[in-house]
Amino acid sequence: MSFEIRDARADDQVRLHAIHHRATMSSYGRDLGWLDPILADPATPLEAVEWTIVAADPRGALGYAAVTANHLENLYVDPAAQGRGVGRALLGAVEARLLDRFASVTLRCLHANPDARRLYERQGYTMRADQTVVLHGRPLGAWLMEKPLRQGP
Repeated sequence: MSFEIRDARADDQVRLHAIHHRATMSSYGRDLGWLDPILADPATPLEAVEWTIVAADPRGALGYAAVTANHLENLYVDPAAQGRGVGRALLGAVEARLLDRFASVTLRCLHANPDARRLYERQGYTMRADQTVVLHGRPLGAWLMEKPLRQGP
């Protein structure tokens, strides 16, 4: 089944919250089980960002990417939709939207999700720094990754 990439709408929020929860627990659940009750709570807001795009099919959202400036804050794909190219399509759409305004795109990938790091590396991202981020009050290791959007001079 095919899907489209579009701007997020207000009526997507409940589904995006559910995707965020399911995808996070699918990727990090073994190591970060303490996140489950936090992310399952509908009162836990999604991260504030400048813009969000959604991959959707006729049944609704399959995944989303959330961006501030040239930084990809979040990219989540519903586990039921993984393996269909949704993540790659969202990543490509983010990069295309940023191309005219920025020379590169950055993201952080938690150490708890090496599969995501491999996806990003296959798409041309390289590790720029090893960092510590705070997620819901807890420090976690993360890779800061970057991809040039334009060829150098």
